[in-house]
Amino acid sequence: MLFPNYMIRKNKKSTAKKKSFRSKKVLKKEQVSEEAVDSAPIEASPDKKEAKEAEEAKEQPSMAADEKEAEDTKKKKKSKFLSFQKKAATDDEIIKKKKPKSPSSIGTFFASLNNIGMGKQAFLFAQSVATMLNAGLPLLDSLRIFQAETRGRAMKKIIENMVTEIEDGTPFWHAMDNRHLFSPYDIAMVRIGEEAGSLAQNMEYLAEQKEKDRELKQKVKMAMIYPTIVLTMMFVIIIGLGLFVLPNLVQVLFSLNVDLPFMTRVVIYIANIFSKHGKVFVPLLIAFMIVLGLLGKFTGFRVVVQWVTFHIPGVGRLAREATIARFGVILGGLLKAGVPFIDALESLAEVTHVSVYKKFYKRLLDRARVGDSFSKGFEEIKESKKLLPVSVQQLVVAGERSGSLADSLLKVATIYEKKASETAQALPIILEPLLLLFIGGLVGGIAFAIIVPIYSVVGNIGSS
Repeated sequence: MLFPNYMIRKNKKSTAKKKSFRSKKVLKKEQVSEEAVDSAPIEASPDKKEAKEAEEAKEQPSMAADEKEAEDTKKKKKSKFLSFQKKAATDDEIIKKKKPKSPSSIGTFFASLNNIGMGKQAFLFAQSVATMLNAGLPLLDSLRIFQAETRGRAMKKIIENMVTEIEDGTPFWHAMDNRHLFSPYDIAMVRIGEEAGSLAQNMEYLAEQKEKDRELKQKVKMAMIYPTIVLTMMFVIIIGLGLFVLPNLVQVLFSLNVDLPFMTRVVIYIANIFSKHGKVFVPLLIAFMIVLGLLGKFTGFRVVVQWVTFHIPGVGRLAREATIARFGVILGGLLKAGVPFIDALESLAEVTHVSVYKKFYKRLLDRARVGDSFSKGFEEIKESKKLLPVSVQQLVVAGERSGSLADSLLKVATIYEKKASETAQALPIILEPLLLLFIGGLVGGIAFAIIVPIYSVVGNIGSS
């Protein structure tokens, strides 16, 4: 009985072991099949493919939103850039709407003639407005205060028109430009300050530069007072001799009945002109001198006048030093205020009245527009060494290469302002001997022409 029971238990155990072994095999096969399914492509598992597509569909709206946001940001940046780039053009369009027709060059010329002699008023305007703006006053209030303080009727009218235009929405710089009183240098400084939000600072800097320019002009004028007075007195003396002295002497010379020298005949001819046509000739001569001065200032004839001025000893040196000083003041000041380089050169060419330097600056501007540096421009323009000394060119080129061009130009201005001041003080000493020699030669020639015939008569009497 024991044996069969034992055998039965043994058979049961072996059967259970076999069953557990088979179940483990089945589990392993299932795990392997699951791994194969996971590693297989999506097409092999339709359920997982659908799940992945659903996830992608959920992600698509978020990705589209990100792309849309990035595109909007890009558009905003582009619009900001375009608005910044076209700001000046927008101002011009607004102005054109208000002023459909721009004034002609002839109209501008006659309008500028009305403002002759108002340079001091323009300087006081820049100085006063700069002070009030830096004190925190609004622009319109500053203009009205200056209008109340100024005494000149013409300046009051100018400020009144400017206030009206600014209230209508016209930019301050354009209201100044419409008055034909301010130079392109002034307009450029104000425009950059107005557009950059630094109007008070630029107005203060403009007032400082105008004061320096005015002081330099005053030194030149003071230096020219002495030669002008001497030449004017010489002109008056010659007219007095021709009208009152020489006609009486001519009668004496004719009564001598001797052969007259060439100089005496010239003096007699001039004396006859004064005696017969003096009442017409003298006013015509004065009118001719005035017309000559106007032609030398407003027409192409100024090239000849300027050439003569630049070749007078002392005067030419002073004019050259003053012109170089203005070159540094204007160009350096504009660059310091933030004006673009091309615009600064354009303003410099427009402001300069000396024809040779104006042409030189325009050629530099043409070289700059094609991307050339100052050093290459100086090399290409042959007469650059005559107009700008080599030392000035080296300072400008060094400043351009080091990125401190504005400071270098202002340094050139300081150096040549000092030189011009010294030359202005020494100019009377230089011109005095030249003027004395000229006047002495003129008076001596007239005396020689009168005395020689008299001595010849006296000699003939003594020999007889």
